[in-house]
Amino acid sequence: MHDDLSRPNTRLYPDSVRLLAEPGHADPPPPSNGKSRSRKPVIIIAVASCLGLVVVGVVLAVVLYNHPQSAGTLRDVFLVMLGIQTMIVNLLLIVVLAVLIYVAFRVYDLTQFVENELRPIVRRADDMVRTVHSRTVFVSDTAVKPVIEVVGFVAAVKSIIRSFTRPAH
Repeated sequence: MHDDLSRPNTRLYPDSVRLLAEPGHADPPPPSNGKSRSRKPVIIIAVASCLGLVVVGVVLAVVLYNHPQSAGTLRDVFLVMLGIQTMIVNLLLIVVLAVLIYVAFRVYDLTQFVENELRPIVRRADDMVRTVHSRTVFVSDTAVKPVIEVVGFVAAVKSIIRSFTRPAH
């Protein structure tokens, strides 16, 4: 019996037991679904791009340091571009603000519609339901309940008559 416990059960998992039992074999590799890629090319491209930007920046700084007239012109161009960018951003902010104000007015109109149009409709529907309920109770009390009482009384009388007229066993 101890022999059976020391040996793995090869009937249930023959391949995995064989792989684990043989020396020099590690765990089997996990199944791949084809989606896992190496990140090495992405890292190489990112590092190369950063180094390229640093080199371009250093070369541009050296050139602009040696040519102050060009540096002033380039500075002016960047200032003009920054001003244009600021105007565009401000215009976009104004447009977004206008859209927000429009949406706020639409929400206000919707709440007014609900307040002025839908509430009276809901009130009328509630009144109608209450009226139907009260009429149903009235009809039940005045027409149906007496009929049920009469039918019940007739059934009781029939039962009593049957019990007296039944032949004795």
